[in-house]
Amino acid sequence: MNATVLPDPETVARAAAEVVVEASAAAGERFAICLTGGPEARMLYRLLATAEYARRIDWARWDVFYGDERQVALNDAAASNHGAAQLALLDHVPVAAGRVHPMTDADQYEGLLRAYFGEAPRFDLLLMGLGADGHTASLFPGSVSLLEDERWVIKPPDVVEGMARITLTVPALNAARRTLFAAWGSAKHAAIERIRAGEQLPAALVRNAAWLVDEAAWSG
Repeated sequence: MNATVLPDPETVARAAAEVVVEASAAAGERFAICLTGGPEARMLYRLLATAEYARRIDWARWDVFYGDERQVALNDAAASNHGAAQLALLDHVPVAAGRVHPMTDADQYEGLLRAYFGEAPRFDLLLMGLGADGHTASLFPGSVSLLEDERWVIKPPDVVEGMARITLTVPALNAARRTLFAAWGSAKHAAIERIRAGEQLPAALVRNAAWLVDEAAWSG
């Protein structure tokens, strides 16, 4: 695990914001970013929307995608990853509406990604979160979805937490040019310990990722 351990959640979020700024500046004519959900992502998005960070980003080059989505109303900021990103970030920065791509249907989304990327979904930056059980995107431990090796986007057959979902698959996640996990809090410590020990939890299947974690997630 390629991890940088930082003192607290705010420091993790600020370090993640710097990665986003850097990756955006380094991209060419368009910057393809894949967003995630969770408390770490929401804090990151709120930071990016502040003048401190927003003025350093050329938002006109952004194309926004998502790694997974619950099948709920897209404006549901509590349950929808798109809704949360819209509320915290996209409503406050000049990303063109036509360049924001919410997930609503697995087949349609895969077609969109194939038309945009071609041979592989090489996101310039893939943002990932970590569940306390080691899941990432909507890929959960023991799911048959982890075995998918052809599709880029699927609707997992196993409904988790009573909610149907759409998610990128492991091969799609591993095609990104750059991947960043952000995780904090003692609730994430057990999963991080298991990944460090070599257990193949879903988050561990995402290769070549950089991790930003706080002391509580790292040390418990």
